[in-house]
Amino acid sequence: MGNGTLASDQRLHGLDFLRALMMSLGVVLHSAQMYMTLDITDYYIDPMRSVSMDAVLIYINTFRMPTFYLLSGFFTALLFSRRGLEGMLANRYQRLVLPFIIFLPLLAINMSVLRIYAENIMASGQWVFDISAVKKPRILWDNTHNLWFLYYLIIFVIILVGLIKLKPVLPLKLRYAVSRVLQTPIYSPIVILLVAAWLAVLGSGSFSGRLSGDLGLMPQPSIIAYFGVAFLLGWMLYQRLENLALLAKRAWLYFALAHIALVVGLVGFATQGEADSPNYFWLHSLLSAATGFSMMFFMLAFVGLFSRYFVSHHALIRYFSDSAYWIFIFHSVPMVAIALLMHSWQLAAEWKFLVVCLSTLAICLLTYQLWVRDTWIGQLLNGRRYPKQ
Repeated sequence: MGNGTLASDQRLHGLDFLRALMMSLGVVLHSAQMYMTLDITDYYIDPMRSVSMDAVLIYINTFRMPTFYLLSGFFTALLFSRRGLEGMLANRYQRLVLPFIIFLPLLAINMSVLRIYAENIMASGQWVFDISAVKKPRILWDNTHNLWFLYYLIIFVIILVGLIKLKPVLPLKLRYAVSRVLQTPIYSPIVILLVAAWLAVLGSGSFSGRLSGDLGLMPQPSIIAYFGVAFLLGWMLYQRLENLALLAKRAWLYFALAHIALVVGLVGFATQGEADSPNYFWLHSLLSAATGFSMMFFMLAFVGLFSRYFVSHHALIRYFSDSAYWIFIFHSVPMVAIALLMHSWQLAAEWKFLVVCLSTLAICLLTYQLWVRDTWIGQLLNGRRYPKQ
């Protein structure tokens, strides 16, 4: 199957569902952050914490954003193939730029208010609106919040347009070489090795052996390079759609390899010690390399699994896929509010986590049904208004 065989109105239900799942896992990931023992959360940390929450975050964070950006590259290539450059840009403007412009100010206002209350509650246990309690005031304005993924996706599209515009002026031999590279199967050993090495080198600058999203308004070249390679993989995958069948066949193998690499990386993380430890360099290198391979194999595995098991339309899955964009944009507001209300509750971290996750998801789905699905917001996020039924 080549990309020319994909009908203009045909949906890739499995990859649509996978993209929606990766976005919606933000509810789980960000809920877990508030109950971790690792000190990496900057908006609210509950008194009740658990190592199990660390495990949830580390596991999901290994594959979620790389897989999302791979799918973003894939669907951008699909749009370019079906609609041309102008049609692709019009779609990306509506689905990426406008939501970012419209929802970031609203999100910033709500999250800044919640952050001020959170800082005071963590300091004194009191619901006081005192801005002086905020340890990093800059974060109140220099912050893209959970819309950072949109911010960098817009940057990737801008870079892509520049490269497309540059292509005609390149020498013929160079254009041919680039075309051949872009049509390389993403499961080929050389691609797996190069991508894993790229992720490892960039991730090695962090103690955790990986990079996470940056929320600041100043774009970070390292983040662009780190997640940009996943976007490129998605573009390459669309050039060889027949690879989906092989990825589906090998999906469980890649899934197993991803977990083996993840375990190796966790061993490196647990034993590396501090930066001045005697074996830090080698163990940290092991952590970074294993994390790179784990991310790569997870991307291949999830694309294969969802292409294999979710090939046809299902009404509930379609509804969930349609709601996922709203869930990711809106979820942090009810999530943090619910967590703050539970601050003094003497419940285990796992129970608080479950309450926050389930309550947040319920609120997001309810508001999607009432405020989004058949309104102009649904038109903006989903490309059309759906009936509420």
